Amino acid sequence: MAVHLAKTDALTVQAPNGVLWTRKPGGRSSAGDLLRELADLVKDHIEREWDWWEEGRRDKEHERQWAVLAEWDNGAKDPPGFDPDAVAKACMEDFDRRMEEQRRERKALAAERYDKERESMRLRMLAVEADAAFFGHVLERPATTVQRDKAEQRMEQQRAVAVTMREQLGDPEAVVDRNGFFPEQRREMNLSSHMSVWRHPMLRGLHESKQGKRFNALMAMRPVNSAAMCSECQAPSHWHSYGLSLCLFRGQPEPGSQAETIARLMPGWWDRCFACTAYQIEHVWGASSALPDFDGEQWAAMLPPTLKAIFAPDPSKPRQPVVRPKPLAVIKAGAIEEVMAKLAEAKAQFPDAVLRSGRHGSWELWPPA
Repeated sequence: MAVHLAKTDALTVQAPNGVLWTRKPGGRSSAGDLLRELADLVKDHIEREWDWWEEGRRDKEHERQWAVLAEWDNGAKDPPGFDPDAVAKACMEDFDRRMEEQRRERKALAAERYDKERESMRLRMLAVEADAAFFGHVLERPATTVQRDKAEQRMEQQRAVAVTMREQLGDPEAVVDRNGFFPEQRREMNLSSHMSVWRHPMLRGLHESKQGKRFNALMAMRPVNSAAMCSECQAPSHWHSYGLSLCLFRGQPEPGSQAETIARLMPGWWDRCFACTAYQIEHVWGASSALPDFDGEQWAAMLPPTLKAIFAPDPSKPRQPVVRPKPLAVIKAGAIEEVMAKLAEAKAQFPDAVLRSGRHGSWELWPPA
């Protein structure tokens, strides 16, 4: 970067690509401001907008950025007869044309290569792999030896099944869905949705409800690479090994469908990503393969710190015992001489006490109000 101060006091900055920018008269932004905004223009939108969780933040950042850029001139001149509206319209038409061409290509690809059986096998394989990873997490801190043995057995079984399924399936990345998208393409879209449809609203909700611990944990979470996302839902794929899914756009099963029947019989099935571990369904359903002595506290304990801070239930607060005030002394009902004698003794011991009638004809001495 080169910064020059000419005799005219015009500030000139050379950008990394060699283009010279000169600040216009009256401009107040610095050379560093310009270079930051130029660098920001070429960033991926996930990297740029990951922490823009406040309502309207994106528009404010856009306005601020272009306010800085408007103060600088790089010498580029518009061609004769330049019409910005016509250029914008042509760009939109070109964008629509490219989108339509891609839609036709995906439709043709789906017609040629979509195979429902291969798609189902791929989802089953991903769920089995998530199962194996889930049991591996359990083995990091088993509750009992019986649970440890069961989890180890299940992990080895699922790993073997996953290997066989992957051999039968071939390359899972080559399996196209019914809309003509490959898994890699769906992961890129899901990362964008994870940020804008889940992360930003979640941060706003946590901030409004003053859940500072969860808010700070989610803010500290850095963007993942799209390759680390699930291709079937809007969660990072490793979340599935802990039984966590983000099916943001699934809606409800169609009335009268087989899916509706299954969802009614097996709570949690429909909300779960089909690439996620199926263990929570086994546990809720009470299947014979469910782990002995496994409960919600153990699940929360095996979560990584970030996921635990965001998703684990708040620990229950122990009930504080109710401390009921007690009288200084209680004098039971009896013969008047005995009662008067005991009252005299109590008065000598507690001269400032207040006398009240108690249960079953007794007398109680209480501290003064």
